[in-house]
Amino acid sequence: MQKIQEAVDAVFSAMRLRKCSESTLEHLMWSVYKPIVNYHHENGTERCSSNLLNGICDRQFKRYRNGAISRKYYRAFVTAAFRISSYVATGEIDFSIVKDTKKYNPAEEFQVIVNSILEASGLKANHQRKLGITMRHFFCFFEKRHGSIREVTDTDFLEFIPEAAKNNPCNMNSTIRALRYIAKYLNDQQLSKISIDLSLFCPQSPPKRMIAPFTQDDIVAMVNVIGFHSKTPKRDIAIILLAFNSGLRGVDIRHLKRSNINWKKQELRIVQKKTGEPLLVPLKGKTLNAVAEYILEERPKCDDAHVFLRAYPPYTEIKSTSPLDYMLDKYCRIASIAKVGYRSFHSLRRTLGTELASVELPVTSISQMLGHRSMSAGKAYISFNRTQTSLCAADFAEVPITKGIYASHYPAILNKSEKGGE
Repeated sequence: MQKIQEAVDAVFSAMRLRKCSESTLEHLMWSVYKPIVNYHHENGTERCSSNLLNGICDRQFKRYRNGAISRKYYRAFVTAAFRISSYVATGEIDFSIVKDTKKYNPAEEFQVIVNSILEASGLKANHQRKLGITMRHFFCFFEKRHGSIREVTDTDFLEFIPEAAKNNPCNMNSTIRALRYIAKYLNDQQLSKISIDLSLFCPQSPPKRMIAPFTQDDIVAMVNVIGFHSKTPKRDIAIILLAFNSGLRGVDIRHLKRSNINWKKQELRIVQKKTGEPLLVPLKGKTLNAVAEYILEERPKCDDAHVFLRAYPPYTEIKSTSPLDYMLDKYCRIASIAKVGYRSFHSLRRTLGTELASVELPVTSISQMLGHRSMSAGKAYISFNRTQTSLCAADFAEVPITKGIYASHYPAILNKSEKGGE
């Protein structure tokens, strides 16, 4: 029987012939194919086993369901197992798509309708993708009830809304928008007559949650565990300290370039991605040292001008804030920091704001330091300062009132006047 390492080598040889870049191959080998080989060795065999290939895919699926890894990473294992199996069975690598990875897959006639609606919408690709998910979900829901599109009624739309809310309650505005596109298309094409006015449905946004920030002890605990659990510990430490001590948003940290840092003045200057406004941020020596150590000792040598790069090739800027959220969750879990709902990488920014509020820095100064457009954005940080919030419920017992309209009602003033005091 074929050895697992030989099968993997054959897959990589075939991918090279398809002009797959070496950086991509290196990443796939380290993150996907090597774990598959190791999984076989852990189970006492060097021979390729379909049961073990299915086993590691099942294990990764459980991790995906538990939120430990992304769906994309799980699918990478499924694809790798499929290619290895095809080589072992036929001697050739099957590069066809293993399976449609879409969560909702309606019948072909309904998928054609979805495609027609999206093509006629004129929306950008990203918006089409988001609305397409809801549209496919609707037609999967519809398929279980009817066989023909001409059987669709207002009731189907009404009963789908609570069904959609089960999976994505915080994005119901997008759901209603997708349903309105469907209803309009069905009416325009005379496929059915939908009379319900979906514009009447204005789902209420969930209340704003006061998300508890991290504490300084949490930051210290996270930094202390990084060294043993990261391929790029100096990078991760620098990112966390920079976010905590500067209050920069994740998007601004990802786009930070070396030219933004003034090492002599210990400050950085950026134009914020969210507001488009310039921002000057003073930096502590410890934070600057952490960034410098990463650049000098760990950062890959490449032409990319961004300070922080991906941990694996290709070495480019970090494309989204999701890896930063995942990084923070991992270190919180390792450091036994309690999981708090909705607390993410952005909470490091909230932590700085709360720290500044705790030393009774004016809200105007906090908003200015964090680059807010308005002062009101900084008021949330006072919510976690018990000293300041307690003053809101305090009476005027400690406030000396000696004159004015309220003086005649103040007991101390009355007593003095009765005794001939001032």
